[in-house]
Amino acid sequence: MKYQIILFLTSVLFYNSLQSQTLNGHVMSADEDGGMTALPGANIVWLNTTSGATTKEDGSFILVKTDPSQTQFKVTFVGFKTDTITVGDKTSFHIMLNPVKELSQVIIEGESSASSINTVNPVNMESLNKKELLKAACCNLSESFETNNSVDAEFSDAITGAKTIKLLGLDGVYSQIMMENMPGVRGLSSSYGLTYIPGPWIESIQITKGPGSVVNGYESITGSINTEIKKPFHVEGETFLLNLFGSNSGRYEANVNYKHLFNEKWSTGIFTHTSQLHNKMDHNNDGFLDVPLNETYILMNKWNYFSGKQHEAQFGVKYIASDISGGQVNFDPDEEHTVENGYGVGINTQRFEGFMKNGFVFKKPNTSIGTIVNYVYHEQNAFYGLNNYAGTERFANANFIYQSFIFNTNHNYKIGASFMVDDYNESFDSVNYLRTEYVPGVFIEYHFVSGTKFSLLAGIRIDNHNLYGVFTTPRLHLKYNPTSNTTFRGSVGKGYRVANVFVENSNVLTSSRTLIITEDLLPEEGWNYGVSMMQSFKLNQQEGTFTLDAYRTEFVNQIVVDLDSDYSAVYISNLHGESFSNVFQAEVNYEAFKNFELRVAYKYIDAKSTYNNDLLEVPLTNKHRGLVNFAYDLKKYGWVFDFTTQFYGKSRLPDLTENNDAHFWGDYSEPYYLFLGQITKKFKNLEIYVGSENINNYTQHQPILGFEEPFGADFDASVIYAPIMERKFYGGLRWSLY
Repeated sequence: MKYQIILFLTSVLFYNSLQSQTLNGHVMSADEDGGMTALPGANIVWLNTTSGATTKEDGSFILVKTDPSQTQFKVTFVGFKTDTITVGDKTSFHIMLNPVKELSQVIIEGESSASSINTVNPVNMESLNKKELLKAACCNLSESFETNNSVDAEFSDAITGAKTIKLLGLDGVYSQIMMENMPGVRGLSSSYGLTYIPGPWIESIQITKGPGSVVNGYESITGSINTEIKKPFHVEGETFLLNLFGSNSGRYEANVNYKHLFNEKWSTGIFTHTSQLHNKMDHNNDGFLDVPLNETYILMNKWNYFSGKQHEAQFGVKYIASDISGGQVNFDPDEEHTVENGYGVGINTQRFEGFMKNGFVFKKPNTSIGTIVNYVYHEQNAFYGLNNYAGTERFANANFIYQSFIFNTNHNYKIGASFMVDDYNESFDSVNYLRTEYVPGVFIEYHFVSGTKFSLLAGIRIDNHNLYGVFTTPRLHLKYNPTSNTTFRGSVGKGYRVANVFVENSNVLTSSRTLIITEDLLPEEGWNYGVSMMQSFKLNQQEGTFTLDAYRTEFVNQIVVDLDSDYSAVYISNLHGESFSNVFQAEVNYEAFKNFELRVAYKYIDAKSTYNNDLLEVPLTNKHRGLVNFAYDLKKYGWVFDFTTQFYGKSRLPDLTENNDAHFWGDYSEPYYLFLGQITKKFKNLEIYVGSENINNYTQHQPILGFEEPFGADFDASVIYAPIMERKFYGGLRWSLY
């Protein structure tokens, strides 16, 4: 009998051991700089039960599963959104919680909205997530803003295919464009860097209006755009993605993303991309390609390490190879670049990027130290007709950040130091231009939070530039919530940047104009002031938001590109007089009925600068912009419909009255509308989409002046104010595994 009891108890224990399972992981939150902060005391509870665990000081937890029916658990923490995790076959979890006060612009039952504005952070930041990026053919970062009214994206000329963006009415070079809070599109990548971040790689985009944090450097004047790449350590979400895209213009793209969790400490992500266009198109019969031929390959590998206690590290590498060829249809890029061969443009780029981030979280709340180091090697060889350009850039940047609090966690601060090396070796038409910048800097930032109503972010940094002396960069952000539905913000700050005139004005090189630099160019320096208001409302039991933004940018110095004084030359100089941009924007986001999102936005821009002692409107800047977007998700049937209308008001055209081929030229361009739409069908692991851009087929009349004599005095392809490509149809698929 004794042996039978022992056998019975052993069997029970053995059976229970088979049923039980030990899970472990960490609960973290992301800070403004992309670092990680542990959440001690978070509750981990099995769904529909009261059993669970609590995270330790480093955010770690151990959760025991005793019932096979326990397949999901909830993670809760005061001030953060509750997350529900599905266990599956996994035993280790890296969980990121988002602040509960990050109110959506449009609230959809049971899921997050496509875009949102954080009402806790004093910085005016708008976030675009995956849902927003899938509304249109988001093939790369430059094409990610077609349904957004804050950022404008447009072609810079009619030949090279280069794209530029505008934020707060000014060129994208005045915005700090980052990838995971590291310097991204800048320097020699200014012309094509937006195309080096493929859309299917992007997890989210954060758009900051006005000066951002001093932690990220001094180069932000009008704002910043930060792109977050999909994280290899995210348990939820796709582990494999195949994205294929094609259009009637002959453009084909393919993306393969793969992430793998080796264990609770190590994970990796591999991202590959190729873009191909070999189809020659000339819809207006001017003898020039509507869009250049292109062959691009991009590869990236990211790694993440989490010690399980207090140390986390991320590192990775990225490689880009791009070859672009445009110009006349009969131009042969393999032959000598002569007048007899015709007019051609070629841009060959090789680029390597490497980065490493380290974060150490201490047991003391809100206390950590982090390091961010990145390196870029960029080589570009190009020709524009008979003009030749070659440039290499070696860029390295290190940022060291310590954060903690004073008295209590209502008074937080960050202090740190940075060091940047930027080495340029450029040549244009056999003239060499060499520049090496060494910039050490220090910064301090104070963040005060008083409950949910008021918060303040004040910072200053001092950088010592070896060529231009000391840069002093103060910035201040205020936020006040008089009610839970109303948010007011105000900001003021300064920024600096050193221009790279050849790559930033490569569009001018696609003309017969002579590029003339009239004096030694100084760093650009500007102040930005802004106020904003966001009001949440409920109409017919449906949620919505109304936002107003007003910003002004004033330049102390600016690199002025004068397109008006002489039709045969472009004069580049420092600012002698005034230069400013005033922007007013209003936007309504509203869920008219279940799963039907509506966005209506309007933007007014008053941008002026001094050209040859005259204060004139900045050319090719639309004074009025409008946008209407709706998205309807038929969840039951798996259909998603997106449609967007864009309005472009008139813009001042450069004075080209002396150009014999510009007889039709007026003072302003005509206003116009653009329509684009997309239909998506969702299956279990597959999405198939078709769409069209420029549905109304509106194009600019004669985008290339003097096209009949491309080496003549009247040739100019640099003045673009409307689409240059006809109506486009496209389609693709996204196949995901989870």
